[in-house]
Amino acid sequence: MQSVRTPLPGVGSLHVLHLHDGRRIGVIRRHDHRRELVVYDPADAGTRLTSTLLTAVEAQVLAGLVESDGPPVHSARLEHLGAGLTVVQVLISAGSPWLRRPFGDIAVEGAVIAAVIRDERVLPAHPRPRCEPGDVLVIVGHSDAAFRALDALLAA
Repeated sequence: MQSVRTPLPGVGSLHVLHLHDGRRIGVIRRHDHRRELVVYDPADAGTRLTSTLLTAVEAQVLAGLVESDGPPVHSARLEHLGAGLTVVQVLISAGSPWLRRPFGDIAVEGAVIAAVIRDERVLPAHPRPRCEPGDVLVIVGHSDAAFRALDALLAA
């Protein structure tokens, strides 16, 4: 599974979730706080089957309905920068198996942990401190390597 964010100038941003079965769904987050839920054609990834515009309240209710029953281990945000580079931001939650482990244990050729965001401060990646709940790891690398690093985090 992967999630890809694409800026939509003047509108907001499109967040597409690539599901385990190959299907895609998306959410357009508009600057006016409305959300549009989009379902794509499984046979043609670029074709919308349907979409519906949600108010901010409807989007909050829907988010509550699909929320996981257990504590999330990680959440990730992906951005493609071009030239094959991807930035992955991974939130380390209180239930993460990475707690108290050093960031240096996450080693994937072609990707690096560029920074750690902790309590709204950006910490340098070196020396690598240990993961704390609420840390956001910022991984930069070639797309394949960034996804391998994300897989390493999720597989822990």
